Amino acid sequence: MPQSIVDLLMSAGLAGVAFLAFAEKYVPIIPSYVMLAAFGALGDRMEGGIVATVVAATIGSVVGAVGWYWVGRVLSERAERFVARRGRYILLTPQLYGRMREAYGSRPFLVTLIAQTIPTVRIFIGLPAGVMRLPFRPYLAATIVGTALWNTPLVVLGDVLAESRMDTTQVMMWFAAAVLAVEVTAFLVWRLMRRPG
Repeated sequence: MPQSIVDLLMSAGLAGVAFLAFAEKYVPIIPSYVMLAAFGALGDRMEGGIVATVVAATIGSVVGAVGWYWVGRVLSERAERFVARRGRYILLTPQLYGRMREAYGSRPFLVTLIAQTIPTVRIFIGLPAGVMRLPFRPYLAATIVGTALWNTPLVVLGDVLAESRMDTTQVMMWFAAAVLAVEVTAFLVWRLMRRPG
């Protein structure tokens, strides 16, 4: 990791971790698994260590997800019109939005939880939840659980890799394979949940 980024994160501390996790929900320039692994690599140098780093990253992500929920709830149909006209500019196509909304036809708690492990979906899932006025507390609970399940192993893995003496290329290949396996599994579960009945 570039030393300038390390210095910036270390100076910002846990507040910086939380802010970057929040910002990733709106400006997803860096894949979340890369960002979280980077947090883990620095976790032992943060106040509170790895546990505090996981908590800070989870809080930031959850606050970002809640923001999308309330955007959908407040704007309602206007949010859907925005997606239809401009959504592609923020990586939210009408097709993806339609699939997310369709998935909420049943088992909304599980849909929200699983969505936190699927790229792009994890960013925007709160928007249809808000538009559909799904109950906020179950949405929040599922988001917290799903986000923690996604963040924790990635932050811990980043810490393990930072302490490892293994070849960096080999480690990154295994890391990418593990993340891909998780995402494919989550996507298949997502597809099964969308089937009627």
